[in-house]
Amino acid sequence: MIQLKKKLQEKKVEVLFTDYYDTLVHRRVHPNQVLRICSKILIKELGLIASIDDLYFTLKDAVNHLVEKLKIDRNELAYKKLIDEVFTRLNNANIVDDSQKHVFATLFEKAQLKAEQSVQYLNKNTVQIIQDFKNEGGKVYLVSDFYGPSSLFNALLKHHNIDHLFDAIYISSDVGKSKHKGSIYQFILSDLAVEPHKVLMIGDNLRSDSIHAEKAGLHSFLMPHKNHLRKNKMNSFGSDGNQLRNCVSDIYDYCNQKDNLPYTEYVIYYHFFVERLYKICKVQGIDSLFFLSREGLFLKRLFDSYQTFHQIDSDKNIRTHYIKVSRQAALQISLKSIDDEEFSYLRKKYDSMSLNEFFKFLNLKETDKKSIYDTLDVEYDTLELDLFESKQFKKLKKNAHFLKIYEAHCKSNRAVFKEYIQSFGEDIEGDGINVVDIGWGGTMQEAIYKFFDEKVKVTGFYLGINTIYSPNNNTKRHGLNFSILPYVDYDSNILRANAQQYEQFASASHGTCIEYSKVDGGYTVEFHDENEKYLYDNYLKEHQDKMFEVHQKLLKNLEMICYSQEMVSTELNNVALKSGILQNIRKIKFLKILNAGYYQNLSNKKTGIDYEIPKNLLNPKEFIKFLMKPEEYFRYIVKLKQKLYNSNRVLYYIFPGYLVLGYYRLNRFLRFRALRNVSLLKYNYFR
Repeated sequence: MIQLKKKLQEKKVEVLFTDYYDTLVHRRVHPNQVLRICSKILIKELGLIASIDDLYFTLKDAVNHLVEKLKIDRNELAYKKLIDEVFTRLNNANIVDDSQKHVFATLFEKAQLKAEQSVQYLNKNTVQIIQDFKNEGGKVYLVSDFYGPSSLFNALLKHHNIDHLFDAIYISSDVGKSKHKGSIYQFILSDLAVEPHKVLMIGDNLRSDSIHAEKAGLHSFLMPHKNHLRKNKMNSFGSDGNQLRNCVSDIYDYCNQKDNLPYTEYVIYYHFFVERLYKICKVQGIDSLFFLSREGLFLKRLFDSYQTFHQIDSDKNIRTHYIKVSRQAALQISLKSIDDEEFSYLRKKYDSMSLNEFFKFLNLKETDKKSIYDTLDVEYDTLELDLFESKQFKKLKKNAHFLKIYEAHCKSNRAVFKEYIQSFGEDIEGDGINVVDIGWGGTMQEAIYKFFDEKVKVTGFYLGINTIYSPNNNTKRHGLNFSILPYVDYDSNILRANAQQYEQFASASHGTCIEYSKVDGGYTVEFHDENEKYLYDNYLKEHQDKMFEVHQKLLKNLEMICYSQEMVSTELNNVALKSGILQNIRKIKFLKILNAGYYQNLSNKKTGIDYEIPKNLLNPKEFIKFLMKPEEYFRYIVKLKQKLYNSNRVLYYIFPGYLVLGYYRLNRFLRFRALRNVSLLKYNYFR
């Protein structure tokens, strides 16, 4: 750069023309990759049902077509003509409709800006020389051959905080003249009324920035950027899948460093869940989401962060709300009269139950329970195999005190919940409601649907669906990372194996909502188990803060990778296999601490998580099944090392974890790659 300074002085330059790419800034990727990133952003923000390749190659072909049709240099192609041509092609393919023309044009430039910002970094040496030249009274103009408009470059200069250095911007697509043909130089000289011998053009292209500039009478300086040009060519190699794999693998390794709490890699699942949720919202035109407690609080934090990072149009912001609800509270707002209520969830969930446990579910006051005790002589603590068909419960249903308390309780809960949900300011009865939670079947979704007398559409979006209820057209539910609907596939078997850990690591700082009542200026009555509170304060808060930090790393690291959701599913599977099979002592001890405080909302009989494993796993018949379809046994494999650690340390230490992991990978490769064309095997042996 010493030569550039010397030339500025020797030629007594008063005006400096500078190129943009590989002069002022460099890109971390190949130039064509920027178009792919732009395509990725547009597809996401417009909610298009299309691949990145669909949009990228449409853009490339549109340019070639217009250049041939208009008989012009591609750098002189008007930006609006290009956008119109791309839109026409996508519209003809039913990828966009007529009503999207204006928003497509608006978001196209914003997507391009976002893509460019994500890959650019300043050439500080060049910027410093321009700064010095400007300080000495020189005039500086940006001159670039590019299909984008000058407004794009204005925004990029502001992004880099160097817009103050430039007196004006000349872009080939705006003026219809280019450096490539040499026509832009005379246009600018005439526009500025400046003599050419007072001007120096700096850039990296021999023809455009040097030869044509000197033909127009300007001085020129060719930037010595062969290394960057060589790097650009090298960036055209590689694959999206490998880039994604390396990115996720690096994050996994970072999370498993000794300085971090165990299992922070679970943020990888959460991150891609909120990404898929965001995309679905854009595709379906969803503009508001209700995240359900308690796991929804952390999921909302991640979603809000994802949206802030990626959105390019604040007018299209998805409103997010956090609503305190639980299975216990949700069931209470949906209770029918005592004669009509079947208590189907409680029947299904608990084989046995006592009347006092039933009262606990209703969260009855001690005075109300006493009034029932005083008027009804039954065994309140005796466990009944089917409480709701028992003689004791039939007697309870005839008790006047209980009926009065039950009806008042139901009425109060419904009234307060109605006021609570209206406080969010959404037109739920008109637009329906979209609820978001960890999973696993949709109990709270069903309860909210019943609360609105089955007249309001309640759609559920879950990290996973692990239980089949009876979804209808108004209660559709979607497991975005795994689902047993419409059927259980390989990935779902792997990803649902440790379902309870998704819940544990996303716990909230507050207690479980057990009732809706106007207390302390709020709408909820909560119970916070002391074990859970201790675990959150001492472990999970730090765990979540670290996961959030890693989530932000993922946002940045994934920005330049043009991956598909099929690639994501593969990487989620890889993470689940490694995380589930290769459990070290740190992880096992950490889970042991958390599991001791895992509180089951509706039961006072159970705390913690059982890790029972069938005893017949190693008999020949079961072992052959395992060899054929190991994914169906993964829910036992992930518990095996914890079981061995607690029962037989010798077996724990000799457990061949890497061998098991290797077999899972080999099995997947053989079935889904090597043998995928032998279709009958899939139908006859692997399903």
